[in-house]
Amino acid sequence: MERKINFFDISLRNEYLKKISNTTFDVIVVGGGVTGAGICLDSSSRGLNTCLIEMNDFASGTSSKSTKLIHGGLRYLEQFKLKLVHETGTERAVLHKIAPHIIKSEKMLLPIIRGGKLNRFTTKAALFIYDLLANVKRVDRFKILSKAETQYQEPLLKKNKLLSSAIYSEYRTDDSRLTIDLIKKSFSYGASPINYVKAIKFIYDNEHKVIGVTCKDQFTNNSIDIYSKYIVNASGSWTDEVLESKNKKLVLSKGIHIVLPKEKLNIKQSIYFDALDSRMIFAIPRGKTVYVGTTDNKYEPGINNIRVSKREVKYLIDSINNCFTKFLDFKDVISSWSGLRPLVNDGKKNTREISRKDEIFISKDGLISIAGGKLTGYRKMAERVVNILVRKYKKKIKSKTKNILLFDHDFEFCKTKSYEYGISNSTFNKYYNIYGDNCLEIFKIFKKEVNSTNSEDKIIIAEFIFSRRNEMCQSLLDFFSQRNSVVYFDIERINDYLKILEKYVIEKNIMSAKNWDKELNDLNNYVKEITIFI
Repeated sequence: MERKINFFDISLRNEYLKKISNTTFDVIVVGGGVTGAGICLDSSSRGLNTCLIEMNDFASGTSSKSTKLIHGGLRYLEQFKLKLVHETGTERAVLHKIAPHIIKSEKMLLPIIRGGKLNRFTTKAALFIYDLLANVKRVDRFKILSKAETQYQEPLLKKNKLLSSAIYSEYRTDDSRLTIDLIKKSFSYGASPINYVKAIKFIYDNEHKVIGVTCKDQFTNNSIDIYSKYIVNASGSWTDEVLESKNKKLVLSKGIHIVLPKEKLNIKQSIYFDALDSRMIFAIPRGKTVYVGTTDNKYEPGINNIRVSKREVKYLIDSINNCFTKFLDFKDVISSWSGLRPLVNDGKKNTREISRKDEIFISKDGLISIAGGKLTGYRKMAERVVNILVRKYKKKIKSKTKNILLFDHDFEFCKTKSYEYGISNSTFNKYYNIYGDNCLEIFKIFKKEVNSTNSEDKIIIAEFIFSRRNEMCQSLLDFFSQRNSVVYFDIERINDYLKILEKYVIEKNIMSAKNWDKELNDLNNYVKEITIFI
């Protein structure tokens, strides 16, 4: 059902909170990452009145800190997780169909080197099984290249150890944008998702069954009680904290990525290459940058302190220098991100050996928790959770999310329409690849409200206004991180964008000078965290 009031406009937050606190829901989802977002959409599209709460911004945790690939998990073949490879592999095509603006086909080059993890035979065998299990179309199936062909394809690879290579198909994505699009789509189905509302404690009935959540509005510190018959804990790395159990369900793995100017590592396509140890890592071009990762180390300290360390950066830089002819140093890294992977504890000590499979736990008090899994499998994870919910409600409604498109208009329609707003091809492509058909609303705001006769640089104003009105974007940090990833992939221009924005938002009373200074300080502190390593 279409919503009459756009509660994703942050100016309506207080009204929205009042509505939520006065509603008894069928389901409350705790956690606004991609898993929670997927559950929210699946649940609401099956007719369950669903509320989602997130203690920070949507996708601000693990769901914006991945390698940003929708991939079938080639490494799972080593663990003989054939069912998992089949499921995640076939999901790639489904996700590309429902969100083609942010999930795009990507050719991956896998160099085969002397003494490397994979030789020509094992690579060929693994990719043959991989393509078969993932239902890869014949035209996209892997190819083995000779050494000469590999050098032509990727001149920066060192020649001394290179034997040959393979090219196979994957999909790249924007993880935070996917999460936000899922949440927005769930809202159109009648769900009530909201960010910056933190679950503090559960509310129980006389039989000690969970029937609600006492929450805190992170902006006002006001307490809010939200009631529901069933509650799903999809809080990812925070699952154990929500469960308050002495028996920890998770092992946390820390992974970091570094971002380099493309001129420093001007590769032609994504590359999956041998790191210094027995692992393999990705180098993926994005715009004017290339990002490299990820590390995989067991994480012990408090989960709110996950700064990137110099040791981790050195590991990635040394791995790059070992594989490519370019010599990189710390000063070449322009940005980074660090995230935690919630792995289901299976008794293994090494995080690299722990399965990435998801698992559902149902507590004695009725709380349903889901943990583990990967970005690629979010939709199937959500489906399994909501299958439990509909059985509890004695309904027989199958999941519809396989066919729920996260867009209304395709690329060609949007491109033709953009000409009416006088938008250049480069600007259109940039905004379509972030916002999909919502880019048209940004162009409309730019033309009708910003009224700029100068450069298209000022379109950043329209983007900011759009995000505040339509995506529950609460701050500059939300905007430059989860909404458009500027802090990672366009960080060198962030000060230019801020100058343009500051003048406009203060002149138009969109934000007070005091609030601007506070938000700018929060943004600058985050920029320091991702550019200065400990």
